[in-house]
Amino acid sequence: MLKYFFKIPDPHNHFIDVSIQLGVENLSVVSFQLPSWRPGRYELGDFAKKIKDFNAFNENSNELSFNKLTKDKWQIDTSESMFVTVNYKYYANELNAGSTFLDDSQLYVNPINCCMYTDFGIDQRCEISLELPENYSVVSSLQQLNGTNHFAAENFHELVDSPFICGNSIKRYSYTSNKTTFHLCFQGEVKPDENKLITDFKKFTDFQIELFGAFPSNEYYFLFQITPYNSYHGVEHQKSTVILLGPSYDIFNKKYDSLLGIASHELYHTWNVKTIRPVDMLPYDYAEENYTHMGYVTEGVTTYMGDRILFESGVFTLKNYFRELENLLTRHFHNDGRKHYSVAESSFDTWLDGYISGIPGRKVSIYVEGALVALICDARIRECTNDTSSLHTVLKQMYSGNKKLSGYDRNSYQALLEKVAGESFNDIFDQLIYGKNDFSPYLEKAFQFWGWKYKKIPSNKALERYGIKASWSNGSYSIASVLEESSAYKSGLVNDDKIHSVNGFKLNGDINQWLDYFSGDEIVISFQRGGLLKRTLLFPINDHQYYIYKMLLDE
Repeated sequence: MLKYFFKIPDPHNHFIDVSIQLGVENLSVVSFQLPSWRPGRYELGDFAKKIKDFNAFNENSNELSFNKLTKDKWQIDTSESMFVTVNYKYYANELNAGSTFLDDSQLYVNPINCCMYTDFGIDQRCEISLELPENYSVVSSLQQLNGTNHFAAENFHELVDSPFICGNSIKRYSYTSNKTTFHLCFQGEVKPDENKLITDFKKFTDFQIELFGAFPSNEYYFLFQITPYNSYHGVEHQKSTVILLGPSYDIFNKKYDSLLGIASHELYHTWNVKTIRPVDMLPYDYAEENYTHMGYVTEGVTTYMGDRILFESGVFTLKNYFRELENLLTRHFHNDGRKHYSVAESSFDTWLDGYISGIPGRKVSIYVEGALVALICDARIRECTNDTSSLHTVLKQMYSGNKKLSGYDRNSYQALLEKVAGESFNDIFDQLIYGKNDFSPYLEKAFQFWGWKYKKIPSNKALERYGIKASWSNGSYSIASVLEESSAYKSGLVNDDKIHSVNGFKLNGDINQWLDYFSGDEIVISFQRGGLLKRTLLFPINDHQYYIYKMLLDE
């Protein structure tokens, strides 16, 4: 059994004291591995860079020698030991939905960041002991032992899938759906509207469970980290999710749709990813990359279903849902990567360059492209079956009916889509998922099934009509992106150029006004690139620009 001990002697310093105890009788060496990544974020996290003061002792408190085999694997000499205790400090000064954080107000731990394992101990029972201030309480899906600050997990896989928050001001609410108790736990400054919150959460929870026919656990925790600043992030787990959202004053105002959207998305992951997963990830290998092309299912289907279910369950109005679709369309058509890299390739390469935009026009988002592919597949199934089946039917058939993991690959997923629809999906897979064809005709046909359509409208920002997205800072506009073949592209402007003036007039955060003023005239842009001052003649506006996408009813 692996035993973990957490102490927080000086919370303001952000260091957590972690100890691990393990029986090692008859073992000459034992290797302790810290995970290199966390499920739900398909990129290397390299958590070991936050560890210092690693050491090891035997049952007689004698220090043991060790070697570091890789960036996050330590091998300890245990030839003359029956037990080993490993100690280290973990720096916890990053707050997001997948991180570990410590300050004077809370201890928040995602064990995947800071708990090591051994190859032979990964399937053994794990226990955690927390040394906390007396006024702290703990919220987590972990099994609490005898009402104390001691918790247990069936194995390491469950442990690292079970984040916990410890603090003295956590707000808690609960509701029941299909005999499962759902806990809503808020850390941070927030004033929840309890009735509205529970009414809306119960609606989409009931709907999701009805779609799948069962829920894989008896309890589930929504763990909310509420920040005073703007934030948005969520991470799924089998029996819980952590959701980071802010600012506090907007949670039940402007950010309420975001709260619902991310909560519905993460709850859907309970089935799609936590119990239905690509065979490439069965089981997870925490020590290295777990490559898969199937991000269009893991994140794409989930992104589509999160908002779709809010609409179908009556939590979102059609207007709310159209707003989410418009956001997907905008992100899709505003990314030149769709012409160069498929969503399947982009899924594989999250391990290469993570979730940043990368070089211009190289890749796409598995969330956005995957969601639009899911919408297209859903519409085709409904049309082929006279709306008697849908993508819901497909996912339900992929689900085991309990917490047992089910695996799939491209062939089995496509075969099931075709079985339910009674029609080939070769074109969607070849052209949209593994190809780089234009989504437009597929989207138009899908929306037509529901009696919807979308219209593209020239942006109300002149800069975007020229094909530029930029931000004003320190006296210039720094270009974030330039659409291929746009006016700006043909004028020779590129990412990171800094625009200072238009026709000799120095800018003061008013480039759109100057571009509108000189509309129809010759326009000369002055900009800085790599420390050099340059000028270019701006080509006239053409069809390659940043449009606004508006969803409409097809009357």
